[in-house]
Order: sequence, then C-alpha cells, then structure tokens
Amino acid sequence: MDLDLRNFSLHLDENQRTVRRLSDMKGFYADQEAVAQILKESDPVIYEVYACESEEEGPGNLSYALTVINPGDVGGEYYMTKGHFHHKPSAELYLGLEGEGILLLQDREGNTRRIPLLPGRVSYVPANYAHRSINTGRSQLRFLAIYQSDSGHDYGTIEKEGFRERILVQKN
Repeated sequence: MDLDLRNFSLHLDENQRTVRRLSDMKGFYADQEAVAQILKESDPVIYEVYACESEEEGPGNLSYALTVINPGDVGGEYYMTKGHFHHKPSAELYLGLEGEGILLLQDREGNTRRIPLLPGRVSYVPANYAHRSINTGRSQLRFLAIYQSDSGHDYGTIEKEGFRERILVQKN
C-alpha cells in the first residue's frame, strides 16, 4: 500500500484485501430483522481492510492496515467494523485519513468511551481495550491502523458478548 499525500491517493494491493459483507457481520448488529430484510435483497459491503503484515512477527515489529468503511446503516445502527481485542496486551494507533466516524473503545469490564475519527487526527487505543470503528458520515471513512505484529485479533469475544454501547443514526 502506498499513500501519496501530495495528491491524496492510495495505491492498494488487492492481495492484502479482506472484504466484510453484511452476511459476515449478521450477529454484530442489534436489529436482526433489519439484517434479514437487507440480506433478502443484497449483501452489501460494510468495510474492507488492506493489511500489510510484518514479515517477522514478534516484539518490536509492526504491521499496519488501511480500513475503508462504507456509509450506511442496518436498522438505524451505522456501518462499523466487527471490533476486537488483541490476544496480547498491545496498543494501537489510528490515523484518520478521510470521512468522519467514531472509534469506540471498551475495556474488559465493559466501560466505553468514544474518540472522534477524523482526517488528520491520531487516536491511541490502549492495551486491553476492544475497539470498533464506526462510519457516522455520508462518505467513506478511511483510516490507517498501526499495531504490534504479534498482537493477534480476538473477534470472538466481541461476537459473543458485543459492545455495551451502540452508535445509532441521529434522526433529525
């Protein structure tokens, strides 16, 4: 992945791409009737991740990923990433590139906090916090994440227990 800051363009390697569709995230949304209704007609892409994993895992090595979350909602709940804890206690940095969103953090006791995810903003995810990114805007949300290469991703805990807080579309 190459980031051209002068022309603000990204050159992505399709071989590093993971696509998450609604069918991959059924259990992550609260309104299961809305999920079923949408899936009857289509299976929209919620987000994509372009990961560049370190060639060597282990302490001192870093990996990074660009995530692109599409705009939209499922039953009034914004499009979001699955969210995860790390297998090993390790922090992560996020750099907002485009769009607007929220980085939702949750500790092991279920306490949550929100961090705005905006272009040019660097956000810190402390060790032992689950984190989920949510697109609250009308265009794609793009951000770069940098993390310890051997931290691992525990999606199962979030799929089973969820986040205590949900970010819903604000009705005007």
